[in-house]
Amino acid sequence: MSVRSRIFGAIVVVAVGTFASQLSLAQQGPASAPAQIIVSGNAEILLPASKASFSIGILTTASSAASASSENARITKAVLGALQDIQLRKEDITGSRLVVSPRWDYEEKSRHPKRSAFEATNTIEINTENLAQVGSYVDAALLSGATDISDIKFAAKDTDSARRLVLGQAVASARSDAEAIARAGGGMLGELLSLSTERTNQSPGVGLEEIIVTGRRRTRERVSTDVIPSQIKVSARIDARWKFIPSTTAK
Repeated sequence: MSVRSRIFGAIVVVAVGTFASQLSLAQQGPASAPAQIIVSGNAEILLPASKASFSIGILTTASSAASASSENARITKAVLGALQDIQLRKEDITGSRLVVSPRWDYEEKSRHPKRSAFEATNTIEINTENLAQVGSYVDAALLSGATDISDIKFAAKDTDSARRLVLGQAVASARSDAEAIARAGGGMLGELLSLSTERTNQSPGVGLEEIIVTGRRRTRERVSTDVIPSQIKVSARIDARWKFIPSTTAK
């Protein structure tokens, strides 16, 4: 797993965020509850993207369902041929879905919807590790007759290991803060009372801006599309409670 580091060498980019900390000294009746130090810890790392996924849409309209479907099949064949010409692997095409349906337009005179045409939509799913060619795939599809490109989503490998790593860093950071609070409070950190975590998350990455797609579709200009892979953020948050031992007890 390759990551860019700012603090902890070759792995952790941002070890801790801002911690919300609290020293609880609640007392109940004659017997006082144990004083606690309550701390939250955060950690995150950035992973390089290793895979891109997006879909190619092909929309055709005709007076009959058969004509719309036939024209869609013709354009789909052209799009797939263009993608293969620029070395998109067959296994990178993970599926397609064809939908043929009537198009209804509202008629002012009758005040009722009226069938005006039939539309056929084919959606081709792409999942590739060849990130350097993603822009070329987009160009080839649009220049061959595709009418829509979805947002491009990026993913990274080995996110499970990254998740466990940031959980450990979040715990270590929370403990460091708790120890500082204990010293400032004139005591020391006692036993760990509780430790819990929120589910870690990954940022979805950046998508191809829609203006690039629509501009390409309208003009068919032979200008290459640049797609820059995003980094994938894996983050974790933990909440911890430690027993606070006052200095008199510590001695």
